[in-house]
Amino acid sequence: MSLEMFTTSEIAKAICHSRDKNEQLRLQALLLVKNGLSPAKVAKDFSVHRSTVHRWMKRAEEEGLYNLKCKPGRGVKSFLSTEQLSELKKALSKPIQTEDGFSRGWQTKDAIQFVREKFGISYSESRMRQIIKNLGLSKIVCRPQSKRRNQALTNEFIAEIKKKLLNPNHLFVTQDESGFCVDSNRSKCWAIKGSKPIKFTSGSKARINIGGFYTENGDFYWYDLGVKQNTESYLKSLLSFKRDIGRKIFLRIDRATWHRSKKTKEFYQNNKQWLQTMFFPSATPDRNPTEYCWKITREDLTSIKSFKNTKILKEELHEYWDKHTFTHKMSHYLKW
Repeated sequence: MSLEMFTTSEIAKAICHSRDKNEQLRLQALLLVKNGLSPAKVAKDFSVHRSTVHRWMKRAEEEGLYNLKCKPGRGVKSFLSTEQLSELKKALSKPIQTEDGFSRGWQTKDAIQFVREKFGISYSESRMRQIIKNLGLSKIVCRPQSKRRNQALTNEFIAEIKKKLLNPNHLFVTQDESGFCVDSNRSKCWAIKGSKPIKFTSGSKARINIGGFYTENGDFYWYDLGVKQNTESYLKSLLSFKRDIGRKIFLRIDRATWHRSKKTKEFYQNNKQWLQTMFFPSATPDRNPTEYCWKITREDLTSIKSFKNTKILKEELHEYWDKHTFTHKMSHYLKW
């Protein structure tokens, strides 16, 4: 078995055309053998027995270069029957009910316990993870949702939003405030395994407060709110936004105290000719697309580095928002 029937270019071409990672690995081993390495040396480099390399060579000569995929039926067999696997998948598709009346997602240990109690079969964590993957499930990060959230009020809010869409004279806008610190928070980064990457901080607790407006057209406007977030800074930013946008506004805001103060309500009443407001239901930050602007900004800029002072922080935020284009759609958050 010397692979004389194949040329180096034929094996390389087969590697490029293959979409199966196991087949690609075996073809790479054959290419090394064809280039003069011994099967024993290739086996050592690929962490397999040398008889395995000889078996790959034999399969290639008998079945061709494009038939080195794993054959069906290989691997560890499941102790669970088809019906039991179906029952497990059905259970995994529903959240686990907790004692406080709410629910949570499944963990690997929950599936192990379910199978042990239901079918009397015990699996290791690694094997159970493989079984769950084979059932077509994947591990997904849960989206947090407050226990105070009233879904009925949220549905009414969405229905009311759809009614407002019939008024084309007002520009749909969402607003939110956020604070950015000079020192960044800890965040993960790629590094050599075993190393300890360092991110230098100054220990400063200085921060700036920003008011942001996100429009239905995907435009983001931001305003410095100063040292404190309060009624005065909010109304000042709202007036600045009105001057910049030059249109009538349908504004959706959360229930922060400065959005509902006596002075703010008087402002809403006196400016009804160009401003309509609507409050988000309690505990529904996931419905506000401006929140996503803060998330992306932190991931791209403020969570990965620290700044010398608030002036530099503000300058870099301004540069980032001036160049960055947010692509998330308001309709995805408000379901119209």
